[in-house]
Amino acid sequence: MKEKVIIFDMDGVLIDSEPAYLEMNKKLFTQFGIEMDDENYNLLVGMPSLPMWTMLKEKYDLINEVSEFIELEKQRMNEILDSELITKPINGIKSLLDLLKEKNYKLSVASSSAKANIKFVLDKLSLKKYFDFVISGEEVANGKPAPDIFLKVAGRLNMKSRNCIVIEDSTNGVKAAAAAGMKCIGFRNNDTNLQDLTGADLIVQSFEGKDLKKIIKVIEKN
Repeated sequence: MKEKVIIFDMDGVLIDSEPAYLEMNKKLFTQFGIEMDDENYNLLVGMPSLPMWTMLKEKYDLINEVSEFIELEKQRMNEILDSELITKPINGIKSLLDLLKEKNYKLSVASSSAKANIKFVLDKLSLKKYFDFVISGEEVANGKPAPDIFLKVAGRLNMKSRNCIVIEDSTNGVKAAAAAGMKCIGFRNNDTNLQDLTGADLIVQSFEGKDLKKIIKVIEKN
């Protein structure tokens, strides 16, 4: 079997956090007088905090420093991750991870979230044992849709891009995988995910049953 690495996004792939983040950000935006519809908000999903708030500060002429917005967002995000809103992984994830580990694939998390948040979630939900390492958006110069975070994973394992498969739920994540020259499996968890995943090699709505078989087929394809 050819050596490969499977790269997982966290929010929306390992955990169903996006609906909670949406409500959190809507409240934040309202608090600072930012008017934004769902279409424009969807463009921000998967983008790290620094470029997002830098762009919003300039676009909406916000008074507060970018660092203040990031700190406030971090506090509220921590509250969500530590709450009863996040108590289990997305259905089927543990079975998929078990299967991939049995097949001796390398597994990594590559998320725009802060590294502390990623580690907190993996510990809370007993997922840490599955992953060889974690890369956060804090560790790369450019966030998704730039390919930096995925290329960093490949570089750490001395793996060619064609042997890397990304599992993502956002437009920015799918674009980043394509820019890195990697296969991508797009995950559409529920009807609230309005992200454009058409650039993915496969789009699934679950990690179980027929979708699980499709995922494994894409991963094992030469």
